[in-house]
Amino acid sequence: MKKLVLLHAAILVTGCGEKKSTPATLIAPSQPEPLVDKAMLDLDAVPALAAALEETIEEGPEGDFIVKGTDTLYSGVFYKVDSISGEQVYIVANIKDGQFEGPSIMYRSNGSKAGEVELQNGTPVEGSEQYWNSKGQKVDTQEEALDSQ
Repeated sequence: MKKLVLLHAAILVTGCGEKKSTPATLIAPSQPEPLVDKAMLDLDAVPALAAALEETIEEGPEGDFIVKGTDTLYSGVFYKVDSISGEQVYIVANIKDGQFEGPSIMYRSNGSKAGEVELQNGTPVEGSEQYWNSKGQKVDTQEEALDSQ
């Protein structure tokens, strides 16, 4: 019993000492961060990322995105290079458990944003679609946003 009391006392004394922290050892509280970090996106890298992703995932029979050769649902960033109305666009979105989730952003090849929509479980959130023309003016439709005139 005496040994047990001494052991607890030793743990208490050594465990209660104040530990000084330096900024390198401080841990910030965990906050959910979007997978698409708008400030850090390098559009020059999107074509290569899209090509690599195309080799990695595929759309499953039920419309979910899965890792090729498995039945594992894909979660991560989605990159696609597409041509809409004759204009090359880059689409960057989040996929969670096989479904689009969060912002899906369409960029022109010059880096300007052409459109954005918020998605939940693969479905656009009503009223969340926004589009901009090549001059940066807000427009009503994707067609107006990508009209080259």
